[in-house]
Amino acid sequence: MNCQNCKTITEEGYSLCEACELRFAGTLLRLARDITPLHDSLDATLHPGGHSPARIQTATPPTPIRLDVLDLIDMLDASVRELWRCLDGIDALDWHKDPRMEDLEATLVECAGHPRLATFADAGFYMATINGIARKIDLTLDPPEQRREIGTCELCETMLTAGAADQWVTCPVCNTEQRVQTVKLRRLKKLCWDDSKRGSAADIAKAFTDAGITVRRNTLNVWVSRGKLRNSPQGLAYCDVYRLVIGGELDKELTVTA
Repeated sequence: MNCQNCKTITEEGYSLCEACELRFAGTLLRLARDITPLHDSLDATLHPGGHSPARIQTATPPTPIRLDVLDLIDMLDASVRELWRCLDGIDALDWHKDPRMEDLEATLVECAGHPRLATFADAGFYMATINGIARKIDLTLDPPEQRREIGTCELCETMLTAGAADQWVTCPVCNTEQRVQTVKLRRLKKLCWDDSKRGSAADIAKAFTDAGITVRRNTLNVWVSRGKLRNSPQGLAYCDVYRLVIGGELDKELTVTA
């Protein structure tokens, strides 16, 4: 007989092999641990930081409850209680014989230690279902690092993205590995060498600073007021800012400020 999850040969009468049974039980116990941070994440005005106890105040949203987290809790509750009924051999339609567990956490722990976890007929199906819910919960509690566009690949011009701490980036199309700082500088170079490229003081300051050349928005506004930069309805020209920075105006500004 083959394991319903990994297809390896298992003992007669078992739907899951020993290794998959342990993984299934471990997932159920891990989900039991996640119940408290999940409930903490329901408050949309707080970011609980996954399993971290830290709380970060955020802007008040239109609704105080994160509906996506509420849906996840409901999905987990329904799936685990259905699993528990199957393990105890209770007909899903016969609700009179369905003694409810005290809470979801206790139900998860009860299922993880159930003697029929690897032997009931649909063990593989429920393992796949619970694993899918667990992945969604992990993404909710510990979301991946936000990535943003940094510039195009030097070979195929594909737009590349990177996280705040990334030093290298690999193009998803041609697999070319490039330094993040080099990609940012190349993007800034294209902006500065095209005298038609314009932007607000904030956008230009951000583009220069991201590329490793610290330029403040207030500095650009001061240059406009002193007549060193010409502002137009389309904004400031990247090339004009570049000429001032290369010409040493930024160093003079820093010296005056100091």
